Amino acid sequence: MRKHVLLLVGLLAVGSLGLADEELVLPSAEEEISLMHDAFGQVVDFFAMFISEFKGTVMAIEERFISLENSFASLAIKVDGIEAHLIQLEERVEGCESMLANHTQILNDHEERISFLEQEDIGALQRRVLALEQAIQALQVQIENNRAKVEGVEAALGGFQTQIDEVYSAMSTFRAEVAAEVEAELSAVREEMAQLRSAQDSMWAAIFLVPALVGALVYFLISG
Repeated sequence: MRKHVLLLVGLLAVGSLGLADEELVLPSAEEEISLMHDAFGQVVDFFAMFISEFKGTVMAIEERFISLENSFASLAIKVDGIEAHLIQLEERVEGCESMLANHTQILNDHEERISFLEQEDIGALQRRVLALEQAIQALQVQIENNRAKVEGVEAALGGFQTQIDEVYSAMSTFRAEVAAEVEAELSAVREEMAQLRSAQDSMWAAIFLVPALVGALVYFLISG
């Protein structure tokens, strides 16, 4: 198109030169008509080619516009799909947050239970054990203090030796039963605390696992 414009400008310049030299050399009427006919033909050809190229440009623009419309429609469909995925993701995230809140509440309950056991149960058992040990020590002191009296009584009342042996046996049995009961209660408390601590560790693991799963889900949806 630029070449045709230059050609048209050249023709106009030649015409101008012809007019400028009119006083010097005047062509014949046939030559002037022929030149005008040729110039007019070139102008017509120029405008015909210009119109053809303009139509081609307009058609290319229309095709590009149609392609852009199709691309926009496809993009709109993809955006709608992404919005649907985002809505599903929001619902899943809300569910995960609710589950995480429940796990956190359960974990807090376990921590409160463990604290209560540490402050109350073990303390009470320790106090009971200490009281029993003090009672046993006091009983041993009394036995040691009264051993001479007991020996005198045994010498004077030999018939009561069997009863005294039974008393000693009963005291030994009582001491063993008390020790076994205390040990059983301590073992039960230790087992309960171990179970609570295991549950607490599992809850912490679940709390750290949920954000990782949510992140993986977000990455999978965005990648998809």
